[in-house]
Amino acid sequence: MTDKQKKTIMMRTLGQTCCKGCGKVIHPVTDDLSRVEYVKTKRGDHWFFHTACAGNVWSRKISWEK
Repeated sequence: MTDKQKKTIMMRTLGQTCCKGCGKVIHPVTDDLSRVEYVKTKRGDHWFFHTACAGNVWSRKISWEK
C-alpha cells in the first residue's frame, strides 16, 4: 500500500489515528508514513501501527495514548 493510500484512509477515519502498539498519535500529514503499517481486520476496522511496534500489536492488548 502506498503512502498516499494510507493518508487517504487516515483522513477518512473520525478522530485521531493512534498506533495500536505504542499508543502514540500518527499524523497523516506530518509523519513519515513509510514506517507505518496498515491492516484491515475481518470486522472492517482499520489498524495503523509503526513497523517497530508490530510485535507489540499482536502480543498484548491495544494501548491508547493518554
